[in-house]
Amino acid sequence: MIKKTLVLSLLFIMLFSFGVYAQDDFEVAMISPALTSTFYKATNEGATQMAEEYGWKLYKLAPDRETNFQKQVSMVEDMIQREVDAIALYAINNQAVAPAVEKANEAGIPVFVFNSLTELESGEVVTYVGYDQRAGGRKVGLRAVELLHEKHGELDGQIAVLEGVPGFHNTERNGGFLEVLEKFPEIEIVASQPADWEREKGMNVAENLLQARPNVDLFFGMSDAMAQGASQAANSMGREVFTLGIDGNPDAIEDVGEGDLTGTLAVFPTEMGRITMRSIKAHIEGEELPQFTVTPTMIVDEYNYDELPYN
Repeated sequence: MIKKTLVLSLLFIMLFSFGVYAQDDFEVAMISPALTSTFYKATNEGATQMAEEYGWKLYKLAPDRETNFQKQVSMVEDMIQREVDAIALYAINNQAVAPAVEKANEAGIPVFVFNSLTELESGEVVTYVGYDQRAGGRKVGLRAVELLHEKHGELDGQIAVLEGVPGFHNTERNGGFLEVLEKFPEIEIVASQPADWEREKGMNVAENLLQARPNVDLFFGMSDAMAQGASQAANSMGREVFTLGIDGNPDAIEDVGEGDLTGTLAVFPTEMGRITMRSIKAHIEGEELPQFTVTPTMIVDEYNYDELPYN
């Protein structure tokens, strides 16, 4: 009897180790800030691909807008009550969601954070999956300098910045961008205004700026949606300006290919969703994960938009 039990135990371990453990009742929650951006639709797509491969049930949840942190917290708590096997989330408000993460810890549910490398104030997270946003801002800043130098034949030009909702993403992306531009005082940042990550607001703000600042050469949108809005505004006004965004969303890559967007920092949200699910799989298989799982980025423009390493 003991020998039979030992054999069965060894068989289970072998199956588990080789990934043949997919269970229809293994449940994972993917909780985004909102689905108003194609970025989080893409992370969900990547997560769905891996969940289907593993045979997991994936709950994809999000509040109605990226400021509704109370609803997001209640979604985390609902998933704890459901006793899911793992929770992946990007917190709208780190301070607000921390107590819910602590509840997940108490319930023995592992928590994974995606699209952020900023630690929560409390609560245990297995790994933070995301890209270095300040470094990303620096990459966009360098590309902006290159574009303006090419246009004017010297270091010159005017930049308008479209900001997102105040918070970590906005601070880091802007901070990295400014780190570069501060080294080139010949290039002037003539405006920096919020457009709340939204395309329509980006368009409206850009229209106003183009009227008030007719010599603007380049818009830096801290999200693809805002940069796309700026491009739409410039086209409607018959103005030629450079437009740079951050996200690398599929529709933005398409716009780059069609010449409607100058460039974007591709952060491969679909791959980020895949990596998040792979991290969950590795954890439940007993693998020790790093505190931060850094995902790739690259500037995409007319020269390389059809050569992306991920889709």
